Amino acid sequence: MADPAFRFEQRMPLRHTDAFGGTPFVHGGVMLALTEIALDAYDREAGLPSHREVLRFQSHTEVRYRAPLRWDDAAIVRLRCVEAVDGRLRFECELAAASDGAVVARINHRYAYVDAQTGRPIVPHDWAAIVSAITQYEPSPVGLGVPS
Repeated sequence: MADPAFRFEQRMPLRHTDAFGGTPFVHGGVMLALTEIALDAYDREAGLPSHREVLRFQSHTEVRYRAPLRWDDAAIVRLRCVEAVDGRLRFECELAAASDGAVVARINHRYAYVDAQTGRPIVPHDWAAIVSAITQYEPSPVGLGVPS
């Protein structure tokens, strides 16, 4: 059963993914990629501004695998932004098997915005618009204080 605090959810087919070591299971790296693909859809749905001069880079990821995911299934990817502080975002992600809804992984992604020319961390000029889009979209409060 999905956590009611997750507003964003996307079903993703797995038929074109790599299996893990010849098994019928999806490789963990593919599951991480699914969350990145879903994040792009989250941005559009939530109305986050798009950038070319400032990019959002993943700075840290923590994964807790709970069960294997079969390649002949589909994945349900749920995302929520739980923290937005000074050009940095933290997302909680949940991957579930579409066949039975069982959670297969819980993931925390941390992102930092960086200048596309210098590669240095930066707070985007429209940071207030980014935070506003997220806080208006998310059903649960987003942490806006000191990063955890």
